[in-house]
Amino acid sequence: MFGEGLLTGMGVTWKHFWGKKETFCYPEEKLPMTERFRGGHLVLDHTKCIACSLCSLACPNQAIKLKIVPDAKKKRHMQSYVHLVGRCLYCNLCVEACNMHALSWDKNYAISSWHEEDMDDELVTAEGRAYFDEAMAKAKEAAEAEAKAAAEKAEAEKTGGDA
Repeated sequence: MFGEGLLTGMGVTWKHFWGKKETFCYPEEKLPMTERFRGGHLVLDHTKCIACSLCSLACPNQAIKLKIVPDAKKKRHMQSYVHLVGRCLYCNLCVEACNMHALSWDKNYAISSWHEEDMDDELVTAEGRAYFDEAMAKAKEAAEAEAKAAAEKAEAEKTGGDA
């Protein structure tokens, strides 16, 4: 009974001793990552995000902080998206909750840091911020045009009713 376990363990050791060596010269060589690997940082596709905040609500540790600004038509636009890596459980609930598939994980596994402040990621890049600012400007212009048309219609009804 004792010999069986010992022989099985020694057999596995013997097989690996003569097998192919899997040594990598880190950081020059990286390990190949599988498709299901969840890396260290979330990646936000700002063109798909509709600022619904489902990712933030799904996070059990509140590791996602959103700042959302409504425009004149009450449409929501994201101003900032911060992922607090130090609080993240890597549970994937935020990615699963995203209806628009705007969130995904990168394949980076070297995420260590000396300072906690370095672990917070602002996911809205300069390109994303420009995209959101442009969307806000278009929405504001549309709201102003709609208000102007409504005022002109009201003025026309007022002058038409007096005659």
